[in-house]
Amino acid sequence: MTEKKQKYIFRCLKCNENFNEISSIISKCPKCSGPLSVEMNIALLKESISQEKFYKQKIDSMWSFFQFLPLLNEKNIISLMEGNTPTLKSNHLSEQFGLKNLYLKLDFLNPTGSFKDRQISMGISKAIELNKTSVITMSSGNVGASVAAYSARAGLKNIILIPSIAPESKIIQIKQYGGNVIKIESDSTKFISQIVQDASNKFDMANLITAGIYNPFINKGAKTISYEIAIQSMPKNLEFPDAIIIPVGGAGLLSGVFEGFQELYELDLIERIPKLFGIQPKGCAPFVRAIEEKLTPEYLFQNPWKDINTISTALADDIPLDCYTGIPAIKHSGGNAIAVSDEETLVAGKQLSNLEGMFAEPSSCTTIAAIPKLLEKNLIQADENIYCLITGSGFKDIKSIEPMLPKSIKVKKDFDWEALFDKILKNKI
Repeated sequence: MTEKKQKYIFRCLKCNENFNEISSIISKCPKCSGPLSVEMNIALLKESISQEKFYKQKIDSMWSFFQFLPLLNEKNIISLMEGNTPTLKSNHLSEQFGLKNLYLKLDFLNPTGSFKDRQISMGISKAIELNKTSVITMSSGNVGASVAAYSARAGLKNIILIPSIAPESKIIQIKQYGGNVIKIESDSTKFISQIVQDASNKFDMANLITAGIYNPFINKGAKTISYEIAIQSMPKNLEFPDAIIIPVGGAGLLSGVFEGFQELYELDLIERIPKLFGIQPKGCAPFVRAIEEKLTPEYLFQNPWKDINTISTALADDIPLDCYTGIPAIKHSGGNAIAVSDEETLVAGKQLSNLEGMFAEPSSCTTIAAIPKLLEKNLIQADENIYCLITGSGFKDIKSIEPMLPKSIKVKKDFDWEALFDKILKNKI
């Protein structure tokens, strides 16, 4: 296959060397051992994608964007109809924050209740293409549920390593899908990921940690969020996002969203790339620290975050494994990164549910909690088109939000319902 027709290439993020397709998943540059990225052949995409064709296509799932994804044969697709999630304009939160236009991308409506389905559908499909019969990952919950569900769909065996911080409700979901759960008394990303890496090599399993340094294909599923937002907001460019607020744990989602918009820009399908803002909990904010202090990825890997303390367990990564691509995504988009407290996150979650009717896990609600801070710092403006990614269902972590909920009203069988209901309707209770 000539270079022009090659669907994608590997590029080293450290030495910038390019490599063609190989027979198995590799994660390190053969030349300098740096992390690899998979990059699509933009020239090839330009041959088949026009602006009219892109914006008029019917989206059934994220695989409607097969041309943009590094899978060579459609027969290898393993799908539960992930993607094609709605973007809704806020009815009440925008008024609460004084915003002209606030949009909510509802990626918690994916099959297992989180955006991770996009990444894992990509990862499992590539595992099938590479003739893997088993997969392994580490997860605080959402990735594990997705890996268990999609490996069941594909007929693959799985092993899922869970850190001690993982909520029990998420572990139950993983087990329901048939996941083989091993809970480790550690929250160290470095320690657990090394076990996954060693085991994947020993037993020829696909490594489905959602980080490009371990599997350069897997995060590409997250790019499809950008394609969907572009189509849902275009072609008149009246409501195209000026800024997108994204929860950050390992920074794979942030990296994928940036890459998606960058590809659309290079294909002349959009006129500009939105500012991207990465949000982390204060109790585990290594990525925010990296942006504020201009730290290198090498420093972050050598100095993991200590003393994780947050209810946003889906974001509690002591090392942002995709910082090699996440840090440039912030810089090149003109965005920034900030941290929010658990208290601010819980309040935001209640606002999202009470004002918009959406139930999201705390990790997702960090994007709502960040809005007042971003406005205060003049990082976003009230008249801009602001998008928040809502990435995980609240049903995954009910225990965390329970303390914020009011007690149920208990009454006798013969209670005075007229008086009680009148008080409720007049906000006297």
